[in-house]
Amino acid sequence: MAAKMDVSALVTQMHETLSTIHDTIAFLNATGHDERLDELERRRDSTIQSLIDAFSAESESLNQKRKLEREEIAERRRIEDEERERRRRAEDEELAARDRKLDEERDDKLQEETLDIEEETDTLMNQVEEEAEKVVEDGKLRLKALEEKRKACAFWMTSLEHSPLILA
Repeated sequence: MAAKMDVSALVTQMHETLSTIHDTIAFLNATGHDERLDELERRRDSTIQSLIDAFSAESESLNQKRKLEREEIAERRRIEDEERERRRRAEDEELAARDRKLDEERDDKLQEETLDIEEETDTLMNQVEEEAEKVVEDGKLRLKALEEKRKACAFWMTSLEHSPLILA
């Protein structure tokens, strides 16, 4: 029986050895590794896609923020430009008003000086006219006096011509 036992033990041992060989072959079988590699590859691809999706979403969000920031800057600059333009218009209007005021003052001064000169000239012209009239009147009086003197002389000359004393 010992031989039987030994055969039975050997068969059992052989079955165990075959089972172990089978397990070892199954363990060494690439199919199990391929499945693990495929799973790792799927996880890698999924993780990378998640990163890409997250990056894309972050990029989109960042682009929206940048767009809003640029729009805010553009709006601020537009408002600043309008304010600068408003200040320039106000400054131009102030300069124009100042210039108009100065021109009006100069025109008023010109009118005043012109009026003063005209009045002064009118006064001087009236004086000259009065003097000229006086000279003319004085001249007429002198001429009248001289005419009378001439007439008197002519009378005396005529009288002397007819006078007997002169003929002799």
